[in-house]
Amino acid sequence: MTDLRCLAVLPTALSFEVDDGSIWAADTPRDVWVDGALVLRTDRNVFSLYDLHPDTQYEVRVGADALVVRTAACKALVDPRAFGAKGDGVSDDTAALQAALMACPPGGLVRLEAGRYLSAPLFLKSDMAVELCEGAHILGHRDITKWPVLPGVLPDAEGVKHTCLGSWEGEADACHAGLFNLLFAQNVQIYGRGVMDAQAGFDTWWERPKARFIGWRPRLIFMVECEQVILQGMTLKNSPSWTVHPLFSRGLTFVDLRIEAPADSPNTDGLNPESSTDIVISGVDFAVGDDCIALKSGKISMARRSVRPTRRVRISNCRMKDGHGAVVIGSEMACGVYDISVQTCLFINTDRGIRLKTRRGRGREAVIRGLNCRHIRMEGVGSAFVINSFYWCDPDGKTDEVADRNPRPVDEGTPSIGDIRLSHIDAIGVRHAGLYVLGLPEQPVDGLTLDHIRLRFDPQAKPGEPDMAASIAPVARLGGLIANVRHFRTNALDIDGQSGETLTLENVTCST
Repeated sequence: MTDLRCLAVLPTALSFEVDDGSIWAADTPRDVWVDGALVLRTDRNVFSLYDLHPDTQYEVRVGADALVVRTAACKALVDPRAFGAKGDGVSDDTAALQAALMACPPGGLVRLEAGRYLSAPLFLKSDMAVELCEGAHILGHRDITKWPVLPGVLPDAEGVKHTCLGSWEGEADACHAGLFNLLFAQNVQIYGRGVMDAQAGFDTWWERPKARFIGWRPRLIFMVECEQVILQGMTLKNSPSWTVHPLFSRGLTFVDLRIEAPADSPNTDGLNPESSTDIVISGVDFAVGDDCIALKSGKISMARRSVRPTRRVRISNCRMKDGHGAVVIGSEMACGVYDISVQTCLFINTDRGIRLKTRRGRGREAVIRGLNCRHIRMEGVGSAFVINSFYWCDPDGKTDEVADRNPRPVDEGTPSIGDIRLSHIDAIGVRHAGLYVLGLPEQPVDGLTLDHIRLRFDPQAKPGEPDMAASIAPVARLGGLIANVRHFRTNALDIDGQSGETLTLENVTCST
């Protein structure tokens, strides 16, 4: 049985997802028919059609399934070359590109034809679309002085209330603007077969990963307080820090993207929704230097301003390579993360597969609940599944309070985790640990279900840290450690090739 759904409707493109039980891609290519003509043959479960006409109805058929979809309207077509853009990769096209963006009327489309457009940060507005055609490259200036700074907060006239703007690792703070910035915008689409390349390198932004420049390092695409945004099709590469960072936003779709950064580049996470809701991430191909997807909701200072959790995120048919973690929650999650679905994804050579990280001090609102992961294949990961309640990175994590493995009083700083379900997970070539779960002794993980889990280990694996916390010894081929968990359930748990015991339980209560 095949299920065909439309994920993104754009003026000149459409994106679709096929659900037939395969992970990331089918064993054999499928034929895609449009209005009775064969236009594409692809094995990908998520695919896109381009060079379509605006406001036009199409019948799209894959196998026995067909959908009739109308492309979005285009009220005006804006060509940045008419505003003076050269697209030669040498001339500074910032002013011409920004003029084209500002001149675009509501419902209009700014189209960048093939060329290399050198630019400083650009700012988009509501009710517009931007298309990067095949062969179009937007290149970030390598001169960091050309990247303006976004202040951490904007005060009101009385200086009492503040609007958050700039952000760095879970706190309001001054940061350089991204190459594309969407601030308080609605109904924006950025799409196409082109490339956005911030051109960060170890001789520019990556040289001092823990130091400020004028502000903290920028993202490639940064959005704050946005609604109904679609990113589709493009290759996004070489971001100074996180590649795509939505903050306080809702109704977001990320489909059929390619997100790239060198494996050793610092903090180049792929896609990090923070305090954002109603998100679809589908068909994205990640190869980055940090977490591929990290779901966040700020540190406790943000929660004290306003509790804005991340909720309702659907991740499907993504491929994740080489990052620290494939799908990660935390560690900045002081406002909570709820109702997350991860399915039909492929993880290759990531340090961790599914990873939840938190620590004491994140706060009572720091709740992770409702994570459902199913039909996932992992190849060559370090640790397949991790819950770490003692995560100690950054200066505020290296304290006795965070590291203490003895029960402490439950207080206003105690986080909690519960209702975690993993089913039909197949991991081969695991190097360090199959399952590594550390709940807090005073606040155990409440509800962990493992159903049809198959773990196989790399016989040549060398010891490494299963996760990052004080007093964790390197391990190789550890079957599973489950500590401080209530309502632990297993069914069809198949672990083979481990070193030592299959599963070690510490302070665990099991349920049937």
